[in-house]
Amino acid sequence: MLARHLIRTAAVSLALASTLLTAGGAGAAEVSGWEVSLSGDSPAGSLMSVSSVDDDLAWAVGRKGGHGVIMRWDGERWSEDTAPGLPDVWQWSSVSAVSADDVWAYGTLVRDQVLVHYDGERWSRVATTGPSDDSWPEVPIDAVPGRLFKGGNALYTYSGGTWTTFALPRLVDIRDIDAISADDAYATGMQYPVNGGHPVTYHWDGDTWTLMDEPPVPAGTDTAKIAAVSPDSVYVAGRATGPDADPPVPSVTHWNGTAWEDVTGALADFDLEAIAPDGRGGLWVTGNDQAEPAHSEPVFWHFDGTSWTKEAGAPAPDGDTRWPSYSFYDLAPAGRSGAFWAVGDYSTPMDTHGDQTVNGLIERSTAPTGSASTVTASTGAVAGR
Repeated sequence: MLARHLIRTAAVSLALASTLLTAGGAGAAEVSGWEVSLSGDSPAGSLMSVSSVDDDLAWAVGRKGGHGVIMRWDGERWSEDTAPGLPDVWQWSSVSAVSADDVWAYGTLVRDQVLVHYDGERWSRVATTGPSDDSWPEVPIDAVPGRLFKGGNALYTYSGGTWTTFALPRLVDIRDIDAISADDAYATGMQYPVNGGHPVTYHWDGDTWTLMDEPPVPAGTDTAKIAAVSPDSVYVAGRATGPDADPPVPSVTHWNGTAWEDVTGALADFDLEAIAPDGRGGLWVTGNDQAEPAHSEPVFWHFDGTSWTKEAGAPAPDGDTRWPSYSFYDLAPAGRSGAFWAVGDYSTPMDTHGDQTVNGLIERSTAPTGSASTVTASTGAVAGR
């Protein structure tokens, strides 16, 4: 679902300038290498997915007030996409941009699935195949030149105007897909229910999907995120519900081409929602921080291949400061500069009536990792089962 292909086609440096970007929304605020690019009262109430083509062109999708919204970055600011042809939906949950004239977005309206394609001038609806996924309406898509991949209650590929369906066992649901090329893609999900079920990971070789060894995650872990760098470097991540209302228990595993390795290490108390390769063999992770004592700032974790570094994101100018109110749902490279986009939402403080407003949030990384304290992670290899 994440457009990570930019990382694979250019040398990426994480030594980014620390100057503020010119951004839309409530203005930029820089903290620990991340700055706010969109916040406040905007067309977006929550953003679920982001994908970029280059430094000056990106899309983010989500919803506001029961209506789907697509935001577009033009190199200076985020604004609502006004290209013609967009149908009304309840929400857009996934976007994948291959180029300036090849962009895909997936959304839902009641129980109908809606798939659209942007050709550089207008959006057009594309017929899908298979039933709507009532279990997980936020169906993942990922596009590469010549092929579109779609998950849910089956694995679907679209090429040359034709859909191909790969049936899955009962109660298996694909939650995330990451394609390296039209002939090399990876998908992850679960054989539900979580308690008593097990994670699944599939590989596409250009002809069919093959079940890989089972990632070695703790029992009760819902594996919902995947990030593929190469055939010998694939990350799968998820989280388990903490006992007795305790914070969630995250899990990150790495496939080295022959076996899975548990690299969760010091990553803890994190409601993990998004992962993305950093372009140098490491990984960005974010979501909703639930560590105690509770803090209100957004949080990112970076894995450099050996250890984890925790970084504070930039607080929104109108964000709640009393308890954690920030959630990020997707990460993607912001062009070829080495910067990253993070999209999600946050809550404002309660008013006199006890009400809060939830606003869409977009942040962009601006500085190298390592500014925060680093904790060594345990990375003992565990063979795939």
